Amino acid sequence: MVLHPLSQAKQVLRFYREYARSCPDALTAFAGLMTAPDGAPVVAVIVGYIGDHAEGEKLVAPLRKFGAPLVDTIAPSSYVELNTLFDAAFPYGGVQRYWKSSFLKELGDDVLDILIDRAGKMRSPMSMIGIFHMHGAATRVDPDATAFGLRADQWDYDVISQWNDPAEAAQYIPWTREVWNAVEPFASGEVYVNHLDAEEASRIQAAYGGRYDRLVTLKNKYDPTNLFRMNQNIRPTV
Repeated sequence: MVLHPLSQAKQVLRFYREYARSCPDALTAFAGLMTAPDGAPVVAVIVGYIGDHAEGEKLVAPLRKFGAPLVDTIAPSSYVELNTLFDAAFPYGGVQRYWKSSFLKELGDDVLDILIDRAGKMRSPMSMIGIFHMHGAATRVDPDATAFGLRADQWDYDVISQWNDPAEAAQYIPWTREVWNAVEPFASGEVYVNHLDAEEASRIQAAYGGRYDRLVTLKNKYDPTNLFRMNQNIRPTV
């Protein structure tokens, strides 16, 4: 991970946009607008490479050399370490969380301006905006071959509020909604089903697109009573 001050976010995210789209299958790059442990607003770029160490060093070198990172923690790590990298940022139990998400076909400067402006108005230091690029083998599968068909080269972005006191929800949820509403005119209308919040049942069909009716047919056949419903549920129609 490399961190830069939020004041440099436009330049960093422009670089990230081109860098992410140049990544080979074995390299993935995410970006985030968040608050550092010392309280400073920052933009982060997080990379993961699965492959030869020497080749990985070459591939991440442009990221490490861009600008003057405040922090650079990029280093070899175990698979277990990789899977626990974000545990501290998303603590389990006790923390209140509300998020909204969509897909973007392009990460244009107009969208970057909105995200950077709103990141400067976060209500909680635990909140963040994440940007995830989809590429590689997953985008080369026929969209109609599986239930998940949103396989284009695109960007998934998440606006996440986190806070501690359940009684303070009204202070934090509006920020997430306002950011999402501002970006939504640029979005594709699609969404990753695992990034839907509990209140967003009306968007489930957008997560499956033209495959939704096929899934309803399967639901009617194998679970007509909707026994399996503790999820972003595809309801039976029988």
